[in-house]
Amino acid sequence: MPQLAVIIPAFNSEAVLPVTLARLAAVRSSLPETAVLLVDDGSADGTSAAAGRAAEKLGLDLRVLRHEKNRGYGAAQKTGLKAALELGCRAAVLLHSDGQYAPEELPAMVRPLLDGSAEMCAGSRLLSGRARAEGMPLARYLANSWLTALENAVFGLDFAEYHSGYMAYSPAALRAIKFETLTDKFHFDGEMLLCAGKLGLRVTQVPVSANYGPGTSSLSPLPYLAEVAGVLLRYLRRGYFFQRQEPR
Repeated sequence: MPQLAVIIPAFNSEAVLPVTLARLAAVRSSLPETAVLLVDDGSADGTSAAAGRAAEKLGLDLRVLRHEKNRGYGAAQKTGLKAALELGCRAAVLLHSDGQYAPEELPAMVRPLLDGSAEMCAGSRLLSGRARAEGMPLARYLANSWLTALENAVFGLDFAEYHSGYMAYSPAALRAIKFETLTDKFHFDGEMLLCAGKLGLRVTQVPVSANYGPGTSSLSPLPYLAEVAGVLLRYLRRGYFFQRQEPR
């Protein structure tokens, strides 16, 4: 039975996914028994087939979960997280298909969950102090820093970053957070962090690197800013309802 689920949301990722899977396979000796849950979010290319060929060659336990239509980044995560719970994994970690977040850092991301010191682990590029040197555009760096400061002020929390896609969860965290009610779009990670903070979950933050080279995804800034603004407004209007934690 797999102890760890690596959830990879993918949309038209045929060209980049085999490289990411090869990097994941290179660190599997540092991970517990792992299932790779590829959520193919309505891709129009050969994403699933390319992943299947790569996984067979690399000896990875790949399980493909396919959406017939593109439903969004958050929706893909929900599908993967529900599957991880059904598998009974001790931890579930998100990994982007394009390698923007380093698979080599997976052991550090899941260690706090496996040793029981945390229920959630959030990777942060801002904590590393290397974000600009690693290629994060200045405008994105400033926007990320400013938005995080604003969100902390509004939410009454103190997280290093709400806009990272490198996140890991314990089953207890996934049972405590009503994640199916959260956004299907790109700010799903930030909403999960907000809920974790308000539920009093034990959240560890670790510095992570990021790759902004060719082939990595790039968000459209205005729609994303509108999403963040919607989260802030919904919170201020008391539109979030936090589920009480189950006894540990």
